[in-house]
Amino acid sequence: MDHPSEKPHDARIEDIERADNITRTSVSEKNGLGMHEKAVLTAEEIKAEKRYVLKLDLIVLPLIAVMYFLATLDRGDISNAAIAGMDAELHITSKQLSQCVAFFFIGYIVCQIPGNILMRAIGPNIQLGGAMIGWGLATTVMCEAKNWQAIAGLRVLVGAIEAFLQAGPLYLTLWYRREELATRGAIFFSMMAVAGSMNGLIAYGVEHNLNGVHGWKAWRWIFLIEGIMSVGMGVFVWALLPSTPETAGWAFSEKEKEIGMRRSREAFNIPHTKIQPKQLIAVVKDPKVWFYAFVYSCMNISLACFSSFLPMMINLLGYSTLQTQLLTIPVYVVTGVFTIIVCTASDRLRKRGVFLIGSFLLAAVGWLLLIVSNSKNLSFGSTFLVGMGTYSSVVLIQSWMNSNVIGFTKRAGSLAFIMVFGQSFALLGAEIFNEPPKYYRGKGLSLGALVVGALVTILFLFYLRYVNDRKRRNQDSEEASEKRALGLEEICDGHPDFMFWY
Repeated sequence: MDHPSEKPHDARIEDIERADNITRTSVSEKNGLGMHEKAVLTAEEIKAEKRYVLKLDLIVLPLIAVMYFLATLDRGDISNAAIAGMDAELHITSKQLSQCVAFFFIGYIVCQIPGNILMRAIGPNIQLGGAMIGWGLATTVMCEAKNWQAIAGLRVLVGAIEAFLQAGPLYLTLWYRREELATRGAIFFSMMAVAGSMNGLIAYGVEHNLNGVHGWKAWRWIFLIEGIMSVGMGVFVWALLPSTPETAGWAFSEKEKEIGMRRSREAFNIPHTKIQPKQLIAVVKDPKVWFYAFVYSCMNISLACFSSFLPMMINLLGYSTLQTQLLTIPVYVVTGVFTIIVCTASDRLRKRGVFLIGSFLLAAVGWLLLIVSNSKNLSFGSTFLVGMGTYSSVVLIQSWMNSNVIGFTKRAGSLAFIMVFGQSFALLGAEIFNEPPKYYRGKGLSLGALVVGALVTILFLFYLRYVNDRKRRNQDSEEASEKRALGLEEICDGHPDFMFWY
C-alpha cells in the first residue's frame, strides 16, 4: 500500500536499515541467537502456551519437588536419628557424628560431574527416578547398622547416588525460560525446607509411637520408613517424569510438544544436542563460573552447618528431644515461604545479584546472633534468619548461573563444577561443626563465609555490567560478526548479542 505523504529519503533510510537488519539476522538465525528469540504469538497462541505451562507446573514441578523433599529427608535424617538414640546405642561421639555427616559429601563430590553431563544420555526420568531408588535402598539398609563405620560408609554411598539428583536444576532449563527459573527452582527447593520440618515431625511421631517396637530403637525406624518412601516414589518418577520437550510422552499432545520445543529453544537449548568436550574446558576458563563456584561455596558452608545440625543446636538450647523435633517445623516452613517470595520477585524484576546480597546478609545476621546471644528465645529466633537467607541463596545462585551460562554442555559442566567446588566447602563446614554446645568455630566460619560472599557479589555485579557494555560497544566489529557465524553450542554465552543478567 502506498503512502504518498512519506518523504522519499525516509523510505530510503528505512530500506537501508531493513537490509542491514536482514543481513545480520540471516547469519544470526542460521547459527546464533535468532532461532532462540522469543516468538511473536497471537492471542490464541498465548492462551495455549499458558495452558501448557500450567500443565508443566502440575506435572514436572510436583515430581521434582517430591524428589528433593525425599532427598532432604534422607540427607538430614542423620541428625534426627542421633538425638533419637543412635549415638547412644552405637556409642557415637560428637567427632564421629560430624564425620558421618561429612562423609556424605565425599560421594556427592565425586559423582557430580557425571551426574550432570550424562543427564541427556541417560534420560532425565531414568537418572532421577533411578537415583531415588538407589539412595532409598542405601538409607533403608542403615536401619541394620551395628556401628558408626557402617553408618559412615552408607552415607558415602547415599551421597554418590544423590549427586545424580542434582541435575534437577539443569533439567528445569530444558522446559523453562530464564525469567521463569528462579520461581520454579524456589518451589521445588522450598520442599527441601519443608522436608526439614517433616524430618522433625516424622522423628517425633516415630519416637512417640515406634520406639522399642520389635526391639528397635526409634532411630532404626526413621531410616527404614524414609528409605522405603524414596524407593516407592522413585518408581513413580521413573515412569511419569517427562524426559525432554522433544521426547515428551504420555502427558502432552503433539501441539503441546511443539510449544514445548519452541519454548526450549527460547531457553537457549538445541534439541538432541550432544556433549561438546571442548565446552568442558571452557567452563574452567570462564571467570563467571569461578564466581558462581566461590559464592556457592560460601553458601554451602552455611547450608551444611544449618541443615545437618539444626536439631542439635535447638536441642542444646535446653529443649527436650520431642520439643526439638517439633520446633524444627516452623523454622523450615517459614524458610520455604520466604524462598518462594524472594525468588519470584527476582524473576519478576529479572535481577539476581541484589537479592543474593540481601540473602547472604540476612543469614549472616542470624549466625552472628547465634554466636553472641545467651537468650534462649533470641537464639531460636536467629535460626529462622539463617534458614531464610541460606535457602534462598541456593536458588538464586543456581538460577543466576543457569540464566547466564548457555549451551547444554557448558551449562551442565558449570553446574557440576560449582557443585564440586561448593560441596568441598560443605565438607569443611560439616567437619568443623564439632564443638558442642556453642559450636563457635562452625558458626563463625559460616558467618565469615556469608559476609565474604556478599562482598564478592557486589564486585561481580560491576564485572557483568562491564562485560555487557563491552559487548554493546563491539556490536559492529569484525570479531562480533565472526562470532555470530558460530553455532550456539560453539560460542555459548560468548555470543555478542547475549546479555548477562545481574
